[in-house]
Amino acid sequence: MGEKINFPEFWGLGLGLFLSLYAGFLNHFTPREPFSENHSGFSSPILALETAETPKHVQDIIGVMENEEFANITSSYRILHYFDFGFIFCYMAFLAYTGHYSGRRVRPIFMKIFVGMIAVLVIGGFADLVENILILNLLDAKTAEEMLPSLEYLKPTAQLKWFCLLAYVGTIGIYFWLYERGILLRISSVLFVTAFFLGLFSIFKTNLLEIGFPLMAVGLCLTWFHYGFSLAFSSLSKKT
Repeated sequence: MGEKINFPEFWGLGLGLFLSLYAGFLNHFTPREPFSENHSGFSSPILALETAETPKHVQDIIGVMENEEFANITSSYRILHYFDFGFIFCYMAFLAYTGHYSGRRVRPIFMKIFVGMIAVLVIGGFADLVENILILNLLDAKTAEEMLPSLEYLKPTAQLKWFCLLAYVGTIGIYFWLYERGILLRISSVLFVTAFFLGLFSIFKTNLLEIGFPLMAVGLCLTWFHYGFSLAFSSLSKKT
């Protein structure tokens, strides 16, 4: 009978690996540049599209129907956002597990807070789903007037998503700092908390999201590496 793997890091490593592969797959469809350089100022056309406020903002990113590249550009965005529906559930699973992992040493107190954290995560994921639908509606719009109903809700929905996700990882960062001693999780803690404050101030300066998101992503990568290292060292210690 085989030895049962009972490491909490095993699930985090598996979820993170699947999430990384999924992100790489989505990156294949992600447009690298906006149609026009004269847009909202984001380097990332995806973030620029999420925070678009006027039809011109959208057209500067995806172009106009009269342009011969319009069909290919909008097709890439559609494929990206269709597959993004699955990606939402993947990152929510990884974040939920990471949140549970961060509180495993202080369970009596943490479990009450963890329920609230999960609620925040679910709200963020739901906002991401709505955001995808709004963007798909924009891509299907044939005139600027048809874009207006979706644009009315797009930026607030995107801001709610980012606030919830960054608040969630910020809380995880606090727990990592208080209860973990590993260097990777300590660095992740600083990145998560910094990303949260950048997301908070992005209410006033939206472009701060372009700094906050990479910090969160790097923090999640370091957390994933921690799962892998912990699992490897735990396996090694059992054999020696």
